[in-house]
Amino acid sequence: MKKISQVIKGISHGVGGRPLNSSTEIRLTYLCSQRCRQCSVYERTTKPAIMSYENFQLVAKRLREYGAPIGFISGGEATLVPHLDKILLEAKKTFSIATSLVTGLYNKTEVIECFGRIALENNINIQTSLDGLGKIGDSLRGVKDFSDTVLGHMKLLSELRGNSKSLLYANIVLNNLNLDQVPELIKQARDLGWKTTIGLYHTLTATTRTDDEMSLRLGKRLDDVLQFLDGNQDILNLNSFIRGIKPFIENKFFNICPFVDSKFLSTRTTIMENGDVHLCYGAPIGNIFKNSLKEIFSSEDYKQRLESYRKCQGCWTTCYTQRYLLVHPRSIKELFENYKKIKLTRAGRLDLVKR
Repeated sequence: MKKISQVIKGISHGVGGRPLNSSTEIRLTYLCSQRCRQCSVYERTTKPAIMSYENFQLVAKRLREYGAPIGFISGGEATLVPHLDKILLEAKKTFSIATSLVTGLYNKTEVIECFGRIALENNINIQTSLDGLGKIGDSLRGVKDFSDTVLGHMKLLSELRGNSKSLLYANIVLNNLNLDQVPELIKQARDLGWKTTIGLYHTLTATTRTDDEMSLRLGKRLDDVLQFLDGNQDILNLNSFIRGIKPFIENKFFNICPFVDSKFLSTRTTIMENGDVHLCYGAPIGNIFKNSLKEIFSSEDYKQRLESYRKCQGCWTTCYTQRYLLVHPRSIKELFENYKKIKLTRAGRLDLVKR
């Protein structure tokens, strides 16, 4: 009955010109245990700094009413939220396909173990960031002993997982400072039983800073890394995404906007700790504490935001572009490769159970 209800909701949204809302990120707090060079999330000053459990329950209720297949619980640093345990259990009941906890794993070991156990016991995926080793990692993430701390906690979670079906994966943001370390980062994650995903440093959103030292540069270093990543079975990215990184850096924009070109299937919603609802760049299009998602996606603010996005030159991000590429393969080859990557992701879960 639930599946039939979801189909009916989807049809209703499509007929009404509203998106399916393929995935939702809920940022519980802007408080963070790291000070990443490219990130300004922790500089937010809205009050309160942490979403209360009662407000999260309201968000979850409205997401269930609208339909919410995939969800990400993040921050700032999500493990700084004292009631994260209750939020994870509520989130598991809310998202029909998959729920992921996004954490930097840079917190006290007892905190990571506590919330990690809850996620693993409930088959909630865990995503972390592993951007650099040694001094490079410390510089990129703005903290001491970054890689030792994160790798240690990744190992801890691997040892705790037992028969959990949770997918464990680490995201690596490609930038000019860590290119030479990417193969080793992937190897260290793989040796711990974790998959990896690849992002790239950009300044396309309001919370990313411009840092010339991090900006990707064309040349042999980049070519070698992209060749290593293309078709790599240890990463979950679509091959078409990896192959589009160099053209994007060359300013050969593909002029793809998932929110406009695939409004129904590829829209990704971000909900902030104060209830503000965001798409990509720009001011919020509404507040979920005050209005339902149906009302927000039926509003003039939403329609006007899509019109403004039509002027965008396009982007190349894992959050937005990749979900477009998944449902809009540009050739039979890409369709086949996308299917293989989906199988790889599922196999990753099974592999975790077997280890």
